[in-house]
Amino acid sequence: MITELRLPPSEIIREEPTPDDLLLVVRGGRHSLSNANLERATADTWERYGFFGISVFGAPGDDLMALSSEVGAIRRRSEVRLARVGGLRAARYEVVPTFTNRAHFSVVLGEASVGAFALLRSCFSAPRPNPGYEPDR
Repeated sequence: MITELRLPPSEIIREEPTPDDLLLVVRGGRHSLSNANLERATADTWERYGFFGISVFGAPGDDLMALSSEVGAIRRRSEVRLARVGGLRAARYEVVPTFTNRAHFSVVLGEASVGAFALLRSCFSAPRPNPGYEPDR
């Protein structure tokens, strides 16, 4: 089960609340939440910043077209997986606004384990077509 969360260091957290109803988008669609990808992502955030986390992007107003236009990492993906901040919090994850890109957030995990990854996957939708997909822009 999820252990106590170790949050990101204060120097990478933006000073703004993350609303429960915010729609989050994880890039990469079909394989973005595989154990291998989650293991890599959480190991990287641990090594760099001292917490287990994955990067996601927020789509205010559920506007995937606007988010795709703004964020190349989303725009270049034909499929995306979606979750709400409230659903992640209900599963005992935290969502923190991180770095200078106002659309970037980190989902914080208590541990990097197969069980934590399975629970995280269950919070996200199945891969779905990205309406803002533009591979060559």
